[in-house]
Amino acid sequence: AVSIDKPLLTPVEYGYRSTSPTNIWRSFLAVLLSDVFKTAIVAFLIAAGVTLLSKCLTGKAASSALSNIYNNISTKLKKFAAVITKSSRAKPVDRPVPMPFEGDGGWGKCTLRSKKNVGTSPFTVYEFALPKPEYNIPLALGQQVDFCCLSSDDDICMGSFYPYEVGNESGSIQRGVLKIVVPDSESVEKNAAQVGMGNSKFIEVLKDEMHTGDEIAIKPGKSFLQYNGKHVPVTDMVCVASGLGIVPIVDQVKSISPKGTSSVKTTSVVWINENRSDFDLAMDELEKEYMKYSTKLAVSCIM
Repeated sequence: AVSIDKPLLTPVEYGYRSTSPTNIWRSFLAVLLSDVFKTAIVAFLIAAGVTLLSKCLTGKAASSALSNIYNNISTKLKKFAAVITKSSRAKPVDRPVPMPFEGDGGWGKCTLRSKKNVGTSPFTVYEFALPKPEYNIPLALGQQVDFCCLSSDDDICMGSFYPYEVGNESGSIQRGVLKIVVPDSESVEKNAAQVGMGNSKFIEVLKDEMHTGDEIAIKPGKSFLQYNGKHVPVTDMVCVASGLGIVPIVDQVKSISPKGTSSVKTTSVVWINENRSDFDLAMDELEKEYMKYSTKLAVSCIM
């Protein structure tokens, strides 16, 4: 299988095969602009100046003058070094923490935080709070999240959904929350036509019985993005979607479009819906990605 969300060449291999003069010049320029190099140059100039003064001046007055100059320069140099050290000191990076799934069967838990409609479309976004604000759910591209809860009749209801990350910047990691988008039809059959009967029953419980603050079990689900073909590397992709099928495609487009992130050179997205309002689900997001990568991305919306 080939993972299309990663470059076929690792960073090490890519650096080895790239033109060496450019890399050497960039490294040399980085050294020249570094704070350490600037500090060394200043210290060298000061030492050279003191040495020249000592040769030009003689006697006790000269020694006293040189001593004062040396003390003043040493004090200022220490202050300068302290400022450079403080400014160049690495700041702590606020990194996301992978959420542990230590319950029976590899389950964790989240809490229903809110729900809201997506524009005028027949879809609703449910937002869940993870146990800690720094947690994120480590998912591969094309991987779903499994949900499990009890209905009012004590029936076990399960559903699997792709995370809804519309609105997030490319490459950013969503922390502390998990969002999913589901169809909001009154008919179980209509919802089942889009997400399957099992997911439809879970949506019914989520909509009618779950309230803000209620806990739901979650765990990473199956991944559905694998390429087992013979033609590698993958350079061109055509994605066809309808309704909620656009959700994982948007995530995929945001992952493979930035330069150097994959072998894919061009991506064509064809999104088919029955109603104009259905495009509210991700139209703005697709348009934003197209404006950034218009030479690599083509988007067609068909009604």
